[in-house]
Amino acid sequence: MAIVGSRRPSPYGEAVAEQLAADLARAGVIVVSGLALGCDAAAHRGALVGGGVTIAVMGTGVDIVYPAAHFQLAEEILAAGGALVSQFADGTAPRRHNFPARNQTMAALSDAVVVVEAVQGSGALITAEAALDLHKEVMAVPGSIFSPLSVGTHALIRDGAGLVQNARDVLAALGVGREVLDDPLGAPSRLGFELPEGRDGMLVHLSDVLTVSAAELARKLHLPVAEVLGRLTSLELDGAVRRHGTGYVRALRRGKERA
Repeated sequence: MAIVGSRRPSPYGEAVAEQLAADLARAGVIVVSGLALGCDAAAHRGALVGGGVTIAVMGTGVDIVYPAAHFQLAEEILAAGGALVSQFADGTAPRRHNFPARNQTMAALSDAVVVVEAVQGSGALITAEAALDLHKEVMAVPGSIFSPLSVGTHALIRDGAGLVQNARDVLAALGVGREVLDDPLGAPSRLGFELPEGRDGMLVHLSDVLTVSAAELARKLHLPVAEVLGRLTSLELDGAVRRHGTGYVRALRRGKERA
């Protein structure tokens, strides 16, 4: 299953890509993505968290990890039994025209494609178009009507793509038997998160001034993005943190702090 999306996703999109990949990996699905920033990296990380196998399709030679910041992620993919694959010769540097071809290869390797977030004209939509040309299933995750990141996915849904609310929707599209879908132990969990205990411990990792994104916190704490986002949302509802741009800061309280 290819999971693709924006290189600059919202916290929601990044959390969905990671959780969906984790749930599918637990169900035995191989997760394919492009090792890019944003949703691609979240999908690879989710598959690893789910104890599964993930394949990174590269727009460079397999000896050149791009972006370089994902070298460790590439190592983890290999260590977990996954693969780095490329149609380009060793030594091929990242070039703009390589990536549409890479996206088409992702579609060819997969039984279906899920698009998480995509602005109009994005590379994720190239992957979806390639899948349609190959008569493969295309699915999309709905988002906010106010977000430009939802334009591409909502257009796909409008034009007939399957709507993804959880991993069960994807498994059904892949033709997984009901014995897996109905097994409460073997089936993947629904998309979303259960708020973990100890959420106030997140406050020590937040600044009153410097903005920190949910993804940055997740990487720092070695936690799934969905879990971190859940803690931050609860703290925001309590007034302990507030959003600032694309990240979060501690909210300054007047008077005595609650214990």
